Amino acid sequence: MDDFPEVMGMLDVSDYLGVSRQYIDRLARTKKLRYQKTSAGLIFLKADIALLKKSKRKIRGSKPPSRK
Repeated sequence: MDDFPEVMGMLDVSDYLGVSRQYIDRLARTKKLRYQKTSAGLIFLKADIALLKKSKRKIRGSKPPSRK
């Protein structure tokens, strides 16, 4: 049983990333985040979520473009 990947539910992902459930749903719908649909809802691979968190941390550290 050790060869199964770790998975996370929608609420787990939302808490882990510190974002809304709606944002996670949008990422899934736009195919920016892999998921599997189950009878209990969407599940995500923990490895994918960790990569997303790492990439978002880099984005948050940069300054947004100035508006004129």
